Amino acid sequence: MKKISFLVPVHSLVRLCFASCLVLLSFTSCQEQKTNLTYQHFAQRERRIVIWTNCSEFAQYAELFNKNNSENRAIIVYKENPALSLPVPKDELPPDIIVGSWLRSDKTKKNFCSLDYLFTHNQISSEMFYKNLLDSGKVRHSQYLLPVSFNLPAVIFDKTNESFVSENYMLTLEQLREMGSKYNQKKSNETFQRIGFAPLNNSSFLSLTAKLFYSDFTEVKNNIVWNEENLEKTVSFLKSWVKTENQSAQIESDFAFKYLFMPYYRQVSSGRTLFAYTSSDSLFKTMHEQDLNLDYRWLVQDGKIFMDDSFVMMGIFKKSENRTGASDFISWFFQNEVQREILERKEASRLETDMFGIAGGFSAVRSVTEHILPIFYTQLLSNLPPAQMIQVPQKLPPRWESYKTQVVEPYIRADITSVTPNSKPISEFEKEWRKKVFAE
Repeated sequence: MKKISFLVPVHSLVRLCFASCLVLLSFTSCQEQKTNLTYQHFAQRERRIVIWTNCSEFAQYAELFNKNNSENRAIIVYKENPALSLPVPKDELPPDIIVGSWLRSDKTKKNFCSLDYLFTHNQISSEMFYKNLLDSGKVRHSQYLLPVSFNLPAVIFDKTNESFVSENYMLTLEQLREMGSKYNQKKSNETFQRIGFAPLNNSSFLSLTAKLFYSDFTEVKNNIVWNEENLEKTVSFLKSWVKTENQSAQIESDFAFKYLFMPYYRQVSSGRTLFAYTSSDSLFKTMHEQDLNLDYRWLVQDGKIFMDDSFVMMGIFKKSENRTGASDFISWFFQNEVQREILERKEASRLETDMFGIAGGFSAVRSVTEHILPIFYTQLLSNLPPAQMIQVPQKLPPRWESYKTQVVEPYIRADITSVTPNSKPISEFEKEWRKKVFAE
């Protein structure tokens, strides 16, 4: 039988007891399927709310829910990638709620039930959410998934260099390129002693650029497709940037190897580079934990801020054994007061493992992100992302993160650094990826 691991907090005696209960449930769950259940056992199983997730903070949320709820007990089952754990194996206790990324794919969406009744029964309101995030969870106008959290791309810089940054809230790629170039400085021997921005220094920036150029990687009938023309424009733009502003791919890579080996926030505080690329989850967690003289700008294209691909969604499993309890948990979780209490408990506990915000990102509940999060992350007060600019990513398959890091990013990097154009087509990278992934 497949091993199930449970995520539980471990910093108090109460949480230790909670973990012990989960281990006991893990031991007994398989036995229940092999024996005739008494009415009492059946009732106990009906009161459980089994939540599949890879978000560790949901263990804290479940603890808070259980503390104030006598009817149901939420239990967290860790799944490294919940979308890849579907369909549920016959010998495994089925989930009631699934929380994670990549749940909108063609293969996974059929595993969820409609949540329209939550709105018609006034358990939650559609007005609570960022509209485009909520709409992304619909199938044929019916709501099957609810957005939980999301992150946005940004660049940071040291405030001592703010004179080089002419925009107050956001930057386009062209502006990033222009401002970075002005910061470049060489030594007397014509080698760089500082480079404003090095695109090749962060592979995630390469795939972000492809997104901003509308390469539109997406899933169609279980295959990944993209806009080839726009992907070529992506490579051409990055290649021109590296060669024109930073002299060559080799020189830029040598500079990064020599000077930019440190954490991204130290890269800018050292003065070796003007900008460093990051995502909001890492940005605000770092700024919250450390006293750094940093500022940030959102990266935009055509007036849009493109969300990170791995934004988190939540749904009720079609074959849930406790749909009523699952509905109660969902309606509880999305309350403003509950999410504020979650943030207050995090602040009080000061756990080093805590993630930014709600479930590792901005809350999909708009009032929480706009009015509550800035209380705990004061840097947001000066530059909160405008709701109308937030762009939801394309529908992507459960293995997208692997595909992006082993196919898309290596292909872009290879094409930029290659001395001959199109030396290795992206199809070759995909073949190699498929051999690795599906041989496991």
